[in-house]
Amino acid sequence: MITVAIVSDASFADNLAHIMISAWRNGFRGILEDSVIEKYTVFPDVASMFATILASNIGTMYLAQWNGQPAGLLYWLEEQGDARIEALLTIPEVWGKGVSATLMERALADIKAAGYSVVHVWPFADNRRARRFYEKQGFHPSGQTRMGDAVEVEYLCHL
Repeated sequence: MITVAIVSDASFADNLAHIMISAWRNGFRGILEDSVIEKYTVFPDVASMFATILASNIGTMYLAQWNGQPAGLLYWLEEQGDARIEALLTIPEVWGKGVSATLMERALADIKAAGYSVVHVWPFADNRRARRFYEKQGFHPSGQTRMGDAVEVEYLCHL
């Protein structure tokens, strides 16, 4: 069973950190350099980052549970009058079980209810699994790219 809740309490930071670390270490091998993955998956740093995000009260953070255990997160915020999904991450144990789709369905409904009509997301260009997922959810490539730790491509969804 999948449950999704909006979280704003910094006590959830450790759960969110565990999800991110597992997703990055298992999902981004071959997409990002190992040194980049290691840099962004140091537990105290990741937990602190999530505590700061939650305390800032900027954007909306969702936590999905699978069989009562933390299994996924989605974080979105406003950017220049549109909505932007900053992170959608799940633990490998739930890949293909609908957790990401459930998180996305909830977030898109809330984003639309908040009055936004365009949603942006920037997956890594080499993350074929994520790009296929976004396309199934109604996102389309905009043709824009940017360079961070790897090339990212912009996808848009019009609500």
